[in-house]
Amino acid sequence: MSVSVSRARSRAAIELNRHGETSLLSRPQLARWQGLPLAWLEAKPDVLTRDIRIDRPVLAMLDAGTAAAEIGYVGRTARLNVSAGAIGVFEPSHQRYARWRCDAARRIKVDLDLGFLSERGLLSEEMVGAPLRQDLEFRDPEIAGVLRAMVHEVAAGCPSGRLYAESLSVGLASRIWSLLGTASAPPRPGRALSPLQLRRVDEAIESGLDEPIPLALLAGAAGFSAPHFARLMRNTVGCSPHRYVLRKRVERALGLLVATDLPIAGIATMTGFASQSHLTTTLVRLRGTTPGLVRRARRA
Repeated sequence: MSVSVSRARSRAAIELNRHGETSLLSRPQLARWQGLPLAWLEAKPDVLTRDIRIDRPVLAMLDAGTAAAEIGYVGRTARLNVSAGAIGVFEPSHQRYARWRCDAARRIKVDLDLGFLSERGLLSEEMVGAPLRQDLEFRDPEIAGVLRAMVHEVAAGCPSGRLYAESLSVGLASRIWSLLGTASAPPRPGRALSPLQLRRVDEAIESGLDEPIPLALLAGAAGFSAPHFARLMRNTVGCSPHRYVLRKRVERALGLLVATDLPIAGIATMTGFASQSHLTTTLVRLRGTTPGLVRRARRA
């Protein structure tokens, strides 16, 4: 990602902090993130902000605590009393003022910049062009899980890379669009990838396993848009594209650990992991072992 793009992502995330609250994510962390702009904020107990202009839809979730709000629009006033897990989508608008009273509250906010995803070939023009209905209070466990996965990935320094960031962002956009989009959903393609389509995906992964793999590249290899491809992959192999690629990285790393004496740090780089520690934690999580144990077992 270019310096100018990373700075734009960081600025967009900072603009989500309309109330001047404490960010739980640093600027360098936000600059590394390659998904939809986001913010993770420690809410102030009592804040009044005037003249808020929202240019693109913004999604906000109360990650912890409780909050009460009064939001003054032109000609109407919205009042909210929400607890952890409550989600709102704010359409482009002018808020004359917003007053929040919070108790031990944290917020996760996302700029629904669907144009950003479209430019990467990850969303259809139909999804980008369809306006969203405003809904200031609803709950959805799927969205909540994606939002928390996003901020924890950024807080960890984005070790899982671009594919994970794009997969989470596309999943979030697709779910929001299915719930609040004003247009009907596009026709779904087949229920699963054909053997030939999956083989093409595997070839694309194998040829670039030592580098970040964009979701658009894999979707293009299969011949689908990114949202459809993600669904079909899950139906075909039982997991997301990111998890499937991660399995391939682990398989290659295990093979190199057994068959060669290459340094573990070098194997991590060759198989697309952010660092040796990233490879180690992934092996522990997925296989219950470490690179050192694999090497010692081979020698034994």
